[in-house]
Amino acid sequence: MLGLYIHVPFCKKICDYCDFHAFPAPEWLKLEYLDLVSGEVSAFAERHPGAFSAVETLYVGGGTPSALSPEQMARLFGILAGAGLDFGRLKEATFEFNPESCDEERLAVARECGITRASLGLQSLHQRLLDRVGRSHSVETGMRALDLLLSGGNLRVNADLMFDLPGQSLDDLLQDVERLAGSGVGHISLYGLKVDPAKRLGIRVSKGLETVDEDLYAEMYLKSVDLLEKCGFSRYETSNFARAGEESLHNLNYWNRGEYLAFGPSAHGFYGGVRFYAPEKYARWREYVKNGCPREGLTLDALTPEDVAAEYVQLSLRTKYGMRLDGLKKLGFSVPEEALLRWVSEGYAELSGGVFRLVGRGWLFMDTVVLDVYSKME
Repeated sequence: MLGLYIHVPFCKKICDYCDFHAFPAPEWLKLEYLDLVSGEVSAFAERHPGAFSAVETLYVGGGTPSALSPEQMARLFGILAGAGLDFGRLKEATFEFNPESCDEERLAVARECGITRASLGLQSLHQRLLDRVGRSHSVETGMRALDLLLSGGNLRVNADLMFDLPGQSLDDLLQDVERLAGSGVGHISLYGLKVDPAKRLGIRVSKGLETVDEDLYAEMYLKSVDLLEKCGFSRYETSNFARAGEESLHNLNYWNRGEYLAFGPSAHGFYGGVRFYAPEKYARWREYVKNGCPREGLTLDALTPEDVAAEYVQLSLRTKYGMRLDGLKKLGFSVPEEALLRWVSEGYAELSGGVFRLVGRGWLFMDTVVLDVYSKME
């Protein structure tokens, strides 16, 4: 399956923890961005005829895609259609909204242009926690946006939550989880806070002005998983939970090592067996596009057989489907059974029917298990 990712690098305000490539922008810069994306998309379409007509999933992320005006959103969708993207044949088309820029007009444009799935960045339903991490919306605004999306007909809806925030208690988190699980959404993404020492929150933490209780991380994650499962949500990836049939097809394609096109500053893609990404900084990306999008302007990562096997181990163990031993064998590698049984004996994994998958607290030690399995590959 071929996916398509578009990165919109604009946000009204940068959250104190954010390490994505995003920044506030005036209207003229948004218009320039659309011109540049059009050039980048056209250059790729000319070099790879028919590629866009083969796309089956679309994800417009950021940043904040809904920072674009309704007219700018429509133009972006028009650019993609002009390159050959057939919205009518897509299996899934996702658009990210932030609460403060989620309104009826933008939602109408999204639906008219073929968007079938919305993702809303709520992060918390407690105002004091939103304030402590620099979110720009209120709880009231967030819930109003959620109600709007849920009333949007056949639109599938995901909501993002964060845990281990400064000042967040276990009860705070579980209240949010339960409230969201009962709201009508079919998908919830649950992410643990990562404190970047170079960002505003990280600087406050380093100065002792703010604290994050890392000892709560494991309990918050495990109890949230239990509660979500009781509410009918299955964990199909370490941070993603869905009711039956509500899994993100676009993201599953990532974890299955499917290929995907990617456009916009810092956007990462995978096509023709090569991973690539565009210049990360907007100014450098602008020059790359204005110079005709030369291949040498991309960072390219041609994968060796060892790289492919390592990706297979890492990505498959992120999901509930686990790592198929015959899948690894098809790549020319194997892992001694005793290396896997070590994790089974410790209660972190199970090995059944030729599939090795994480269970219980093993999800908390995923990186350790992945590194160990990779180091034992033959």
